[in-house]
Amino acid sequence: MENSDEPAFNAPPATMYLVASLIVAHILLTVTSVDTVQWVYEALAFNVGQLTLVLENPSWLGVSAVFLTLNSHLFLHHDFMHLLINAFMLLAFGTMVERTYGIVRYLTMFLICGWVGALSEYIVSASDPATMLYGASGAVFGMMGVTTWILLPKLGMRKVIAFASVMMGLNLVIGLTPLGSMLAGEGATISWAAHLGGFLCGALLPLVLPRRHIWKSQSDHAAV
Repeated sequence: MENSDEPAFNAPPATMYLVASLIVAHILLTVTSVDTVQWVYEALAFNVGQLTLVLENPSWLGVSAVFLTLNSHLFLHHDFMHLLINAFMLLAFGTMVERTYGIVRYLTMFLICGWVGALSEYIVSASDPATMLYGASGAVFGMMGVTTWILLPKLGMRKVIAFASVMMGLNLVIGLTPLGSMLAGEGATISWAAHLGGFLCGALLPLVLPRRHIWKSQSDHAAV
């Protein structure tokens, strides 16, 4: 067997730490009490009804609570399948974004896409104040949107548009049909709006955030 110093996952640091934080957060929730888990989701998931109340009666406390959930909901997941899908997609797309734009721009894009994903869900679910959103999918789809710009020089406009169309088409089919409920598991549905909002946000952010290439060697190009 040949020894190698190459890491098992050749992903940059911010992406690895983000994925690790998603996994650790979910594991901690699986080993705590049911009451604690319920409190965490009620307090840290993005709550449509909470945002409606804040918009109707603004206060610093309310705005702070909503801002907290815009970030914290990204680190909560329904089950291990939900977690693993987001983790692997983040490893794939987040790696390309971080290496191309650098850590600060990458994390900025990740959070903004997550916020836009949650607000997109609010737009379509405002009439149902009981709706709660959690999961990193909005931010992950945002990284996918950013990646379309990274792939554009290599694949060309036609293939990039085809890729984006297929992904968004699948997202709508899964999110708007009973298939979404089957895949999401008991008691949950897939938020097609958060996915779409995150993706569109990611596709637009490179227009305002400058691109910064930080590849330094051929080994840096290895895929996850």
